[in-house]
Amino acid sequence: MCGRFVLISDVGKIAGEFAVSDINKTLASTGDIYPGQNCACIIKEEAKNVLANLHWGFSPRWIKQKMQDKLLINARAETLADKPTFRDAFQRRRCLIAADGFYEWSAEKKPFYLYMQNKKPFGLAGIYEPAAADDTLASFVIITTEPNELIAAMHKRMPVIIPAAQRSLWLDNSKYDPGKLLSLLIPYPAAEMAMRPAEFTARRI
Repeated sequence: MCGRFVLISDVGKIAGEFAVSDINKTLASTGDIYPGQNCACIIKEEAKNVLANLHWGFSPRWIKQKMQDKLLINARAETLADKPTFRDAFQRRRCLIAADGFYEWSAEKKPFYLYMQNKKPFGLAGIYEPAAADDTLASFVIITTEPNELIAAMHKRMPVIIPAAQRSLWLDNSKYDPGKLLSLLIPYPAAEMAMRPAEFTARRI
């Protein structure tokens, strides 16, 4: 489960980290990021990495109307290639969600902030749906997998983090190799991450 993450890096830092070509775009949300907000995502268009503001939480247009009210924010890595809700987006519309950290809660309901030891922003694995003619926003879900050793004591899931060396493979929607792509959806090495008690700040949009 990933239900809240943090982005504090500015556009320039994100552009440098993710080799984004077009930086003439403001970030939709910074600070603590919640479902239902627009978020900074990286997608590949015409062989270039582009910064896009996508809505967190989607329902594919073909599913029953009664399900449209349910905000889908996460997708399990284990069923991504087979589940009809996510299968097409996994094959054709993969993205990265820019983040500086994310939260998890202990069994005692104490929040902890998880981030990279090198303090750099990183890319959460996501898939997205394009905007529709009925004014449905372009939107995404975050992919989750089993936890690493740092998170296992708190939760049974963690968001997938795509290593920097594999970002090009994940973003290349011109190719679909399920074996290679699924091999990326594993727990990120705990040794490269850090954790501390969370100090919540005011919500910023």
